[in-house]
Amino acid sequence: MQLMSIEDLAVYLGDSKRTIYKYIASGDCPPYMRISAKNIKFDRADVDAWLESKKVIPQQKSRNE
Repeated sequence: MQLMSIEDLAVYLGDSKRTIYKYIASGDCPPYMRISAKNIKFDRADVDAWLESKKVIPQQKSRNE
């Protein structure tokens, strides 16, 4: 298990810490462990699975459209 802090996750995703906190507040985030009130950790495997679930495969339009 490779644990990531909010700072680590922000760097990994290329987002700000503020954006990560918004993801957490909205519930749209990878599973996490609350070690203490101010200490949240993410498992890298969970982050990768969450990212995979966000993948969108574009639909091809038919020539008739």
